[in-house]
Amino acid sequence: MLLFAGLSVYIVLQFIWWGVLLLRKDREVTALAIEVTALGGNTTADLEGLRGWRMVMGEGTVLLILLLTGLLLTYRAIRRDLAMARAQRNFLLAVTHELRTPIAAIKLQLQTLSREALAPEQQQQLRLGAIDEADRLASLTDKVLLATQADEGLLRLESVQVDVAATLASLLEQVRTRCAGSHMLHYTGPASHFANTDPEALRSIASNLLENAIKYAPAGSTVQLQLMAGKDGWRISISDQGPGIPENERERIFERFFRGGHEETRQTKGTGLGLYIVKRLVEALGGNILVLQQKPTGTIFTLSFPQH
Repeated sequence: MLLFAGLSVYIVLQFIWWGVLLLRKDREVTALAIEVTALGGNTTADLEGLRGWRMVMGEGTVLLILLLTGLLLTYRAIRRDLAMARAQRNFLLAVTHELRTPIAAIKLQLQTLSREALAPEQQQQLRLGAIDEADRLASLTDKVLLATQADEGLLRLESVQVDVAATLASLLEQVRTRCAGSHMLHYTGPASHFANTDPEALRSIASNLLENAIKYAPAGSTVQLQLMAGKDGWRISISDQGPGIPENERERIFERFFRGGHEETRQTKGTGLGLYIVKRLVEALGGNILVLQQKPTGTIFTLSFPQH
């Protein structure tokens, strides 16, 4: 970036310097034309000199504006590419950590299972732990695959009649068992509500938002999942009691690979793909997503869908 800035300044200064030289030569030609006229010669160089000055100033200004515009666009493109490169680097750091942890856990559990004289309860616990880590690997793989499909416009969703309330309630129980820890998960809404949507996309959306809330909310706090149904559509609201999202990041959180802070010092795990996938799936289902700050602390994600 510094090299580009230095080169840009050099180009502009050289452009201005050549313009000054042209004006000086123009004045010299005009002066010679006056001397020739004084000696009885016939020339129109003074008038041409005036035209030359106007041409240098007019065309030079246009070219300078075009040059500055090109440099500005190039600068923005370089900044965008550098930002994407940093985001991809953070993603590689995150996904490497996310992959190594469950792989190491599965390896350790399998090695322990190979030992003799293990009690049946210990064997069962180790098997369940290995299955949980394998599910974690599968979830990460699914996120990468969905993000790739979204980038290439290959998302293929199937709209079928789904009991949204039952689907969300079932998912909430799975999340509670898998990763809720000491968090309290609550569902409020109708016992049943049917709508045309893609069940797998719906589960992926709600799962990503719930896991995100659990990840950032303090231990022992409440995560609320609410379903609201109306004549014109239905809404899902997921709220937590975490630190919230700064206002200047509420749009960027849906960018691919974006995560606040630095990957080397960040405490929470993640790849920066979850919310990106959520937004793309919500839009593919014809809905929209809104991020609000909860009082006194926390974040509310509200998803709105039309009633088909």
